Parts: sequence; C-alpha cells; structure tokens
Amino acid sequence: MQAASVYRLFRRADGSAASVRIVVIAMIAIAAALTAVGVVRVTHQHEVLRLGFELSRKSDHVRQLKEARRQLELEHATLTAPDRIRRLATQLGMQPVAPDRIRIAHPNQTAQR
Repeated sequence: MQAASVYRLFRRADGSAASVRIVVIAMIAIAAALTAVGVVRVTHQHEVLRLGFELSRKSDHVRQLKEARRQLELEHATLTAPDRIRRLATQLGMQPVAPDRIRIAHPNQTAQR
C-alpha cells in the first residue's frame, strides 16, 4: 500500500504511470541526497568536537604558561630584592661606597678615549 502511494507521486499529468525505471532512479537520487546530507552533518559535528578538544588543550596550555610566568615573576622579585642583594654583598666582603665616589661609565664615552 505504501509503495503504491509513493508510486502515485510519479504519475504523469495525463494519468499514465511513470516507468519503474524513473521511480527507482528518483528514489536512488533521493537516498543519495539524504546520505550526503547525513555525511556532511556528521562531518561538521566531528569537526566541532575536534575543535572543542583542541581548544580545551590550548586553554590548559595557556593556564600552565600563566602559572609558570607567575612563578618566574615571583622568583625574579625574590632574587632582585635590594635587602637580599645587600646581604649577599656583605657576606662576600663588599662594602657600601660613598655617593661621591660613584662614577657612571657610558659605553660611547669609554670607546672614544
């Protein structure tokens, strides 16, 4: 009964039925089109999933890099603290210099002499 109703879709205007060959070709074309649409949709969904995973990995990498930067900034601040440098210099036998004995050497001036 159902095949007959599908077959009626291909009835010609003059009332005669279309050939079975035309009906089969039309059904194959429709099935191929539906399959193509399904494949395209699945491909897009797969691409979205792949990009989501990649975004997640990149976000984790950015988070790790931010944490490493924070640790390096903390280490830099600790190592360059004036009190620490002063303490280390004193342990090495260095002494503070009077401000009037400080000379600033510029690279251009020393090269000309």
